[in-house]
Amino acid sequence: MMGNTVHHPVLLIEIGIVVAGEIDAVDQQALKNAIDAARSTLQSTFATAGLTFQFVQTQRRELVSDARVEPSVLLRQAQEERDVKGWDFAYVVTAAELVGRYSSSSCFAALSRPLDAAVFSTSLIDPQASDQTSAASQRIERLTMRLTRLMLHAIGHLSGLPQVDGGDRVMARPTEVGHLDSPAVFSQAEQSKIQRALVETADQRLEEQNGDVGNRLTFIIRASWINRLEIIEAVYAARPWQFPRRLSGLTIGSVSTLLILLMTAEAWDLALSQSKLSVSLLGVFVAIATTGFVAVRQQLLIRRRRNRSEQNVVTALSAVLIVAFGMATTWVCLAVAGMWVATMLFSSNLIASWATSGDLNADNVGLASRWLMSCFCSSLGILIGALGASFESQNYFQHVIFVDEEL
Repeated sequence: MMGNTVHHPVLLIEIGIVVAGEIDAVDQQALKNAIDAARSTLQSTFATAGLTFQFVQTQRRELVSDARVEPSVLLRQAQEERDVKGWDFAYVVTAAELVGRYSSSSCFAALSRPLDAAVFSTSLIDPQASDQTSAASQRIERLTMRLTRLMLHAIGHLSGLPQVDGGDRVMARPTEVGHLDSPAVFSQAEQSKIQRALVETADQRLEEQNGDVGNRLTFIIRASWINRLEIIEAVYAARPWQFPRRLSGLTIGSVSTLLILLMTAEAWDLALSQSKLSVSLLGVFVAIATTGFVAVRQQLLIRRRRNRSEQNVVTALSAVLIVAFGMATTWVCLAVAGMWVATMLFSSNLIASWATSGDLNADNVGLASRWLMSCFCSSLGILIGALGASFESQNYFQHVIFVDEEL
């Protein structure tokens, strides 16, 4: 008697490779070899789940014209190409150097979960960058290994895997280019998590279903709910709690406003004459207004194609939530700082003498009054700070929002 055979449905994962600008013959051959190696590794690792992988390559010479390029620019182009071609993920490969923003002046890869995209530069991982005497065959061999590992690392990252310690693991962060030369594997737990993520990715998208998906608002709500975990993970990966440090224009504008208001008697008088409800509503209004203003001003939601897409809903909602949480983090930091300043520098008698429009006296000026003032000033500070954020470089701001890992 023959044993029962379990047949899994074929689930296709399509990964687009966009070659941005010109790359030489060595890079072309290494890229071809890396695609074959990455496909072979992924196919053998996830074959039992019925997953099959297809890599599609396209050339976009016009995307890069300089020796250095902003990763956010190429990632947004990758998103556009992904939407047009219907890919699940998009990789950009370029010979230009990438401008690093987090840890160094340059990097060799930038990954974006909100955009389901990654960009790799062959400039720094090419053996020729450190050894001008490298033969073409040696360059091809080492470039192939390095590109393959970066592609696999990107798949893991875009599937929700965190960085780990240990040079023999694909998800280990390479601190130097040479670390990409050693063989690396996914652990069993990592394989399971990637498999679950890829099976969900390969499922039929909402816009591809034959049934009625409703109007635009209904489509957005359904797409958001279906991809709620992916959106949450994308927001977490962006680390919005680091906004006060990364967005100096926003922070400087907000802190300056806070300090000026705290030193102004009229501001104390106005704030302490408000009810807790009115200050709370002011905070809610400011949160919505600043998030919307920054998202529009920095063109986080602009896209060329206007058709409904589940991936675009995920990208747009992730971007808005990243900004919202970043603003909320900055507001909390301002409120805490304002509370500290108000407690340390302003006596109850001074506050009562400044807030003269009400029946406030020194005996009933306490922590609640200082907190009310801090919240009031923080809301106005964020409002002014949002104007400061609008003067941040658009490429830099999009880098902060969309690039959640540099290598």
